[in-house]
Amino acid sequence: MLFVPFRAGALRYVHAVFDTPVQFVAFLFGAWFTANGVIAFGIYPDMAFGGSMHSCTIDFLGFIPVTVNGWHALFHLLTGLAGLVLATRRVRAVTYLRLCGPFYLIVAALGFTGGYHVLGMMAVDTFGNVVHTVEGIVMLTAGALATLGPTPSSAARAQSAAGQRDRG
Repeated sequence: MLFVPFRAGALRYVHAVFDTPVQFVAFLFGAWFTANGVIAFGIYPDMAFGGSMHSCTIDFLGFIPVTVNGWHALFHLLTGLAGLVLATRRVRAVTYLRLCGPFYLIVAALGFTGGYHVLGMMAVDTFGNVVHTVEGIVMLTAGALATLGPTPSSAARAQSAAGQRDRG
């Protein structure tokens, strides 16, 4: 009996996320960041900061250096969960991309200028800073492109769907 409401909620979520391309992009970023956060906590969950900050660097796929600590994991986990939640509505998805993009660019800039940490808390490396830069640019671009086209209305989509059912 518990499965039926869960299934209904999961289906509503999936349909909402696929409502517009920008929502799907926000969902993809949310899933990507959430997965990164969970994996990073598994690699090195230390939450120390300042002079006692520690980190762990592994070579992902044998050649991609990934430096993490608990703060880095939390950074990805929080931005990822926000993306998963906000992807259900178009306006929220656009807002998420337009706010999270600059946030990632700021973290990347602080990483480039701070060496191996951001504000003495979040462990980073050059590769991670480049990845954060690309993620920020892609999020900003997706958020900007979503505002260029016409805004789909629920009524127009419902009429279109009803018209297709009547013809088919």
